[in-house]
Amino acid sequence: MRNKIKKLLTGIIVVSLVASFSIANLSIQGISTNSDDFSSSVSTSSTQDTFWPGNASEWTEVAPETQGLNSSKIDEMFEFIKDNSQDVHSIIVVRNGYLLVYEYLHHFEIYRYIDGTKTYFGGDNLHGQYSATKSVISILIGIALQEGFLNNVNQTLYEFFAHRWSPSFINSTLKKNITIEHLLTMNSGITDPPDHDHATEDDVITFALDKAPLTFTPGEEGEFEYTNNGVDLLSGIIANVSGTSTEEFAKQYLFEPLGISEDEYYWLNDSIGMDYGGSGIECTPKVQAKIGMLALNNGTWNGEQIVDKDYMKDATTNQTSEGKWADYGYLWWMMPPNFTYGGYLAAGAMGQCIYVIPEYNIVVGFTGYDVENYEQIIQDYILQFVEIPETGPNSPRIPGFDFNTIILMIFCASVVLLIRRKKKI
Repeated sequence: MRNKIKKLLTGIIVVSLVASFSIANLSIQGISTNSDDFSSSVSTSSTQDTFWPGNASEWTEVAPETQGLNSSKIDEMFEFIKDNSQDVHSIIVVRNGYLLVYEYLHHFEIYRYIDGTKTYFGGDNLHGQYSATKSVISILIGIALQEGFLNNVNQTLYEFFAHRWSPSFINSTLKKNITIEHLLTMNSGITDPPDHDHATEDDVITFALDKAPLTFTPGEEGEFEYTNNGVDLLSGIIANVSGTSTEEFAKQYLFEPLGISEDEYYWLNDSIGMDYGGSGIECTPKVQAKIGMLALNNGTWNGEQIVDKDYMKDATTNQTSEGKWADYGYLWWMMPPNFTYGGYLAAGAMGQCIYVIPEYNIVVGFTGYDVENYEQIIQDYILQFVEIPETGPNSPRIPGFDFNTIILMIFCASVVLLIRRKKKI
């Protein structure tokens, strides 16, 4: 009798182990063992649950439902844009690295604000990003710090431009004390002279040093002055310390590691070849999305730390306040108070925006003309969830598979069998 009971217990243990191994194996293969609703999920930055696109052609659009978004609400979004004559040029939505929405809404000529020409926008053609360029400059400063080109954000303007400094510069003495961090947070005091377009200057660095006045003492607490000229100086610093152009620096340390090819972007510059910092990048929506993904993952791309993660955290959290619209990090805007999901964005004139929403691992890129209600579009139509597979767009789902529940069922069944066995004996 004891031998029979031993055999029975051994059988129970074997069955339990096999079941445990099977469930664990399903989990390893990426098959969900729970049925949590995705609307309550929190994002992670693990390479295990993020798709990392290579070049643009490798980034295939998949159904929104595969990553928990609602296709019906996406359709309603396009109807809303059409019915309300919203001048949105393109929309791209990425979640967990998967491309869910990639649409060009108009096909017409876009005015290039630098040289006054027009370019056809559609397919994979480029779109001016205006001040969203500033957020790319922020990333490049972070890379320069990580790679040792810069020591820290407290280095002063004079350290980099002493060779061309003149006492005759407007506010020359005060400007010497402007730090990199002052320029990153719009706390330098540098302003853009009224009725003047910095992009018309032959030499934007000399103009910013010599002609752009200060509205307050650099670093003065609570002060904020939004400026293009100040960010042009950051571009000049990158070129100075790297010995190359800002665009070439970006190509080597940012664009190529992210799989962004030369035909996916263009960087405008002044007549002597200095790349603008306050604006100037033209790119595709997929470039927008990749920049947003890098920021979302704290400077990491497919396991490689492109930008120092502590710097990226500082860049995308509140450092100062604009006072009216929203708080500001290092050339990244924090989401305005009316947006309930948090996050941050790169924002350019007339509707060029990259929204990063860490709570849901989502990046949304827009291009357009004079569009201001993107937050409403995101909240009402994009952040609408359905149940989602645990990983990947093609992963099967086995509903009701829960490891603890199955083990409990096996145990209970075993106990019942054991009791019945004893009664028979």
